[in-house]
Amino acid sequence: MNDIFRYLVIFAPEILPVIVLGIVFFALRKWTSWKKLWLVLGLLLPAFIVFRSIQWLVGENDLEMAIEGLFLLALYASGALVGNFFKTKKVLYVIAVPFIVLLLFLAFKWIVDHDSEMHPFGTIVDEPLSQDLMENAEHLDYEIRIKQTDAWGHNAFISAIRVKGDSVYACLLRSACGVSFSALDSCEWKTLPSEELPGTRTQVQTLKDSIEAYRQELIPYVVFDGYFFEITLINYRQGVKRYLDIGNAMVGPPSDVPQAKRLEKMAEAFLLPLDTSAAYRDTVEHCFELDKQERGGGL
Repeated sequence: MNDIFRYLVIFAPEILPVIVLGIVFFALRKWTSWKKLWLVLGLLLPAFIVFRSIQWLVGENDLEMAIEGLFLLALYASGALVGNFFKTKKVLYVIAVPFIVLLLFLAFKWIVDHDSEMHPFGTIVDEPLSQDLMENAEHLDYEIRIKQTDAWGHNAFISAIRVKGDSVYACLLRSACGVSFSALDSCEWKTLPSEELPGTRTQVQTLKDSIEAYRQELIPYVVFDGYFFEITLINYRQGVKRYLDIGNAMVGPPSDVPQAKRLEKMAEAFLLPLDTSAAYRDTVEHCFELDKQERGGGL
């Protein structure tokens, strides 16, 4: 199945109902005796979209969501325009046309969902440890590194967990503009459990076992954009390293990639909590604007 049709199916559930509502409300307004009622009902959705877009833009400084709201408003207006120019006075036809469109979409979606073509989800890389890592092992048993960022590498969280016998040490960092594991050289390592991270040796071992047991999963679509979530297991005793990229595991339906979802939730427990302060959000936005300037204003 051509990927372009898959992309249409992914976004159609958000787009198609908006267009259909515009068609139905304004067609009924034109061709029934309850014109004012249908007009009021037809204006409720665009009024709500405009209200939320203003909130996103002014109250939350979220230009991306505001643009998405205006895009939905344009789709609704296109549906209203089509509905307003129906040339039949039979209300049954007005309702039947968008209903048939919905049925055709559902049929097409069923075909795509049951298509045999599947795409590998995420990335798994198994490789032997480099000599540098082996020399700097400091007699450790193993180390787990976790990194989560948004699609642009901002709002970054990293955690490194080192296990040596019964002792567990952790380094937790968070940065609005992004952070790399080179920052571990100057990190303040803490013994677990601690106030910041109440994880136990048993929980760390369970996470390690889950990383080693993870196998490639398949999905019937391609994810365009989302977030990054990377996990690296460095096993010093066995001299091997396993890298997992399971970003966007939470984007699809609940039934998709259950192993990746479970693994992400387990690993997320070892990251610092999200900073929801306005100052932190402003810093993330500032980093994003700086990146845009460096790229000449584009994404």
